[in-house]
Amino acid sequence: MRDMAGSREGAAIVPSVARAARILELLASAPEGMTLSEVARALGLPPSSALAICTTLRQAGLAHRTPERRYMLGPGILALAERYTRGGLPALFMRACRDALPDARETVVLAVREWHEVVYLAQRPGNRPLAVNYHLGMRLPAHTTASGKAALSTVSDAEVREIYSLPSSSGVDVDLLIEDLRKTRDRGYAIDDEETAPGMVCLGVPITVPGASTTTAAVAVSLVKSTVDDEVLSEYVGVMRALAETLSTDPSPAE
Repeated sequence: MRDMAGSREGAAIVPSVARAARILELLASAPEGMTLSEVARALGLPPSSALAICTTLRQAGLAHRTPERRYMLGPGILALAERYTRGGLPALFMRACRDALPDARETVVLAVREWHEVVYLAQRPGNRPLAVNYHLGMRLPAHTTASGKAALSTVSDAEVREIYSLPSSSGVDVDLLIEDLRKTRDRGYAIDDEETAPGMVCLGVPITVPGASTTTAAVAVSLVKSTVDDEVLSEYVGVMRALAETLSTDPSPAE
């Protein structure tokens, strides 16, 4: 049955839509933008076809043409991403949690970084009491939380310094934070060792998107520190990595 569904999906592909999606992927990989001839050449399209698609994307707000006639991603992309992050991603998170953590021992959260803070979008509550009661819309400092540090670890050191250069984020030792983020990148996960609350250890993993080098979204699990040993740590690092990978690749079943 799944093979038949896959065949129907393949037969239903609209070539022009597929080309438009490919153009958006190209523009996403070219921060300086691309000329029409570069777009056409990259996809092997006639310039007239590339122009028609780029014009349609511009009208939809998904692409922008600079005065130098270079095409870049448009503001509509950000609006779509925001809607997905606020709506679709939490639903996927809750479904993925049911598969990845059926026993509901520990609390798992989904958060996005907004500049120097994280905003919590969803949680799968566990049955162990915690020092922090997460709730929808709750904000915490990104530099002390596992989800915040996981998201920050995907941006450059220079961007981290820019984020923490504003008065609203004063009081943060940026050099220490950057060192922590470098360790996070090396490990592949972030650690909040009683930084958010006494007696609580959290592990965070960024939710990455294929083709993108940075992200603002992350998942994290909160553990009672007295229950954490090497075996528990290894178990939940693996679970969080699997959960983040599932969300990164969109587990939506074929229709």
